[in-house]
Amino acid sequence: MRPNNLFKIAIPALAIGVLMLLAACQSAATPTAKPAAPAAAATEAPAPAEAPASTEPIVFGMAAPMTGDAGEYGTQLERGVRMAVDEINAAGGINGRKVELDICDDKCEPTEGSLCAQKLTSDKNIFAVIGHVCSSCTLAAGPIYDQAGLTAMTVSSTNPEVTKKGWTHVFRTIANDSLQGPMIADLAVNTLGASKVAIIYANNDYGKGLLDATQPAVTNLGGQVVDVETFAPGVDKDFTAQLTKIAEAAPDVLVLLTDYSEGGLIVKQRMTSGLDKVKVIASGGNSHLSFIELGGEGAEGVFFLNYFDADNPDPKVQEFVKKYVALYGEKPATEIAAYGYEAPYIYKMAIEAGATRETLPEVLHTIKYTGVTGTTEFGSDGDVLNKGQFILIIKDGQFTSYVL
Repeated sequence: MRPNNLFKIAIPALAIGVLMLLAACQSAATPTAKPAAPAAAATEAPAPAEAPASTEPIVFGMAAPMTGDAGEYGTQLERGVRMAVDEINAAGGINGRKVELDICDDKCEPTEGSLCAQKLTSDKNIFAVIGHVCSSCTLAAGPIYDQAGLTAMTVSSTNPEVTKKGWTHVFRTIANDSLQGPMIADLAVNTLGASKVAIIYANNDYGKGLLDATQPAVTNLGGQVVDVETFAPGVDKDFTAQLTKIAEAAPDVLVLLTDYSEGGLIVKQRMTSGLDKVKVIASGGNSHLSFIELGGEGAEGVFFLNYFDADNPDPKVQEFVKKYVALYGEKPATEIAAYGYEAPYIYKMAIEAGATRETLPEVLHTIKYTGVTGTTEFGSDGDVLNKGQFILIIKDGQFTSYVL
C-alpha cells in the first residue's frame, strides 16, 4: 500500500544558508558597505506546503473459488464485490482514490487457500482481503494473514472455529453455524413436526461444523437423530449407499449439511431411493440456482436456512436486488452476492474513519455499518454480532420466502 499520510516539505538547506549569511553581514558592517536592508525585508519564510494526498489506487484482494465445483460461489462473490467497487469509484473513490481488485482462485481447497494467502500477503499494495468463501480455506489461510498483519474479512465462511483461533486480523460478517444449526433443528422438530431426523453432511470444515451445531440441537428439542451419513465433497457423485441407509431409518425429515453441487444431486437421487415423500431441509450452502438445476423435481419443496432473502421487502434489499437484476439478468441466487456487496463499503467506512493498512483491525472494531444484510458490528473476536437468518422454500422452481 502507498502511504496515505500527508508529509511536510522541509525548508531547503540552501535557504537556511542564505538566511545565516544575511545575518552575518548585518552584524559585521564596514564603512564602505551599503546600508543594511530594512528589517521588514527580512520576512519570515512561508509555512511549508503540504504534500498532495495519494492518488494511488486502494487495492483489495479477493480470495474465492473461481473454478471447480464451488465456482458459483466465486462468481456470486465477485458480482457483489464489483457492484460495490464500481459504485464507489463512480462516486469518486475512497478519499479521492480509486479502488481496484486483485482476485485469487482458491478452488475451495485448503492448500490453494494457503497459496492465495501467501500471494496476497506478499504484495504490499494490497490494503485488505475479502474472502475466503469456504470455511476450510479461511481456516487454512487465517494464520498466514494474521502473522503478516494483513486484514481478511470473510463474508461466507460459517464454521465457528474461524473466530476462535485468537487471530486479530480475521473478521466475519455472516452469522456462524452455531446459530444456523439450532435453527435447522427448530424448523425440523417444532415447525415441521419431525420426531425422527436423518442427516447427511459434507466431510469438510463446513459440514462438520454444522453437524456439531445441528445434531445436539435436534436431541435438545425432543427429536431423535436416527441416522448420520457423510461423503467426500468434490469426489462423491453417487449417494445411493448413503440414501439407502437413511431410507431404512425411516426419518420424517432429511437434513442436508452440504454445498449446492452435492446437495442438488442428493435431492435428485432421493427420488429413487425411497425418500421421495420425506421433507428435506438444506443448509445455506445449498441456496444456489445450480441446486435447483441439479435437483430437478427432487428440489421442489425443499426448505432452506439462508442468510439473505431476495424477496425481503426492506427498501435496501429491494434496491440491491433491482441493481443486481439490471446488471446480471437474474436475482441473486445466494447470500454471498449481498454480503460481498457490503464488504468494500465496510472497508470504505473504516478507511474514511482513519484506518491504515496497519490500524484497520482496530478501526473495524469501532464501526457500525447498516446495509442490505442488516447491521454489521464486530465483537472482540472479529465475529459479527446479531445477524439473522431466513427460511426459504423452493416453489415452482424458484427460491421463495417461507412464512411460518
